[in-house]
Amino acid sequence: MIQLIKDLYLTNRSFVTDDYDMCLDYIKKKILPIRIHTYESGRLIWDSWQVPQKWIIDEAVIKDEDRVLLNIEDHPLHLIAYSASFQGEISTAELKKHIFTHSKNKDAIPWHFRQNYRPWEQNWGFCASKRFVEQLKKDKYYVSIKTQLKDDFMKVGEYHIEGDKKQTIVLIAHLCHSGMANDDLAGVAAGLEIMKRLEKKKKLKYSYKLLIVQEMIGTAAYLEQRAINDMEYGIFLEMPGNNNRLAVQKSYSGDTLVDRIAQHQLKQMHEDGEIFEFRELVQNDEMIMESPGYEIPTISLSRYPYDEYHTQFDNPDIISEKKMEDFVNFVLKIISIFETNFIPKRTFTGLPSLANPKYDLYIDPGQEALDKANFDVNPNLVKFRDYIFRMLDGTHSAFDIAERFELDYNFVHNYLGRFYEKGLIERIQI
Repeated sequence: MIQLIKDLYLTNRSFVTDDYDMCLDYIKKKILPIRIHTYESGRLIWDSWQVPQKWIIDEAVIKDEDRVLLNIEDHPLHLIAYSASFQGEISTAELKKHIFTHSKNKDAIPWHFRQNYRPWEQNWGFCASKRFVEQLKKDKYYVSIKTQLKDDFMKVGEYHIEGDKKQTIVLIAHLCHSGMANDDLAGVAAGLEIMKRLEKKKKLKYSYKLLIVQEMIGTAAYLEQRAINDMEYGIFLEMPGNNNRLAVQKSYSGDTLVDRIAQHQLKQMHEDGEIFEFRELVQNDEMIMESPGYEIPTISLSRYPYDEYHTQFDNPDIISEKKMEDFVNFVLKIISIFETNFIPKRTFTGLPSLANPKYDLYIDPGQEALDKANFDVNPNLVKFRDYIFRMLDGTHSAFDIAERFELDYNFVHNYLGRFYEKGLIERIQI
């Protein structure tokens, strides 16, 4: 995962560029044989989003009479996305109107991205640190921005794993953030790693899809041309590698199965995790997935916010291999619950003695007379022990039970597995 990020982060990944295509080719040849969907320049999506032309940068510099002061070759963030061409000597006051800076960090080069989404706008401009702008003391400077726009194709990457069911869980990540690592090249790397690990499993209940997209418009283009009936849930993978807690952002309704599993797993695995309402923390492709007529419940997983966000400081130095692995494992835990969940239904009447050696399933809190009292026993575990018989009526899944008593799903699943082995329940597949 880390190597992919290091190899690709310092590229111009605006929506339709040679670098974007190169990154998809890298993934296809070195990581997974993704399928690439194409959407021609000028295409209208939902009658309003417009696929841009290919943007080619030949040169982008600011000079004085002696030297080059700013050069796109130093960092792809130095030029606003889809900047138009401009050449000429202009006053410092006029130049400063075309240089965008970060609102808080004087050393940061910000990301100016709006023209990715607005092909009808043709403005030119640079991004630089406030310290750079403060050093522009001369009366005039020379600007040379040479860019081209050509009809081409916007490309969306897809990798699909077919399971026993047609119902599909869709993972989504962005490739389109130029010159940045955590947002969201790290999400792409995590998604690819998740799919590689799922690929190794011999049998899967659900189908799984990874979409590598341009933020918003790439997902919209993909959905517009696809039958969505099989898309059960979406999981947006964003900013997974920085040193921050994991955040779960709910879907629009907030109470779907993917919401419940993600929140339950967060409480079980991450003491410092946080839960947010729909679009309360980050705003991205969940809006497209949940849009009218599609309404695919989609949660977001991220480690947002972080100080380096949308600047050149979002580079591989802030990526933690452990945080990346934790993120991948968290998603795989969610998937594991989808894959293994079942409904237990009792085969007995009355109340079996679980302490009987033929079952040996009793959860024992101990007793003082034997000096075995366990006053530290989890009260949820005791309640689980006392309620479990009535919950085996064929209306509650293993996950429902784990969620009800705030217990680790694997513990509940394995415990009910022992019930099945002893013939106390039958398993209804869901």
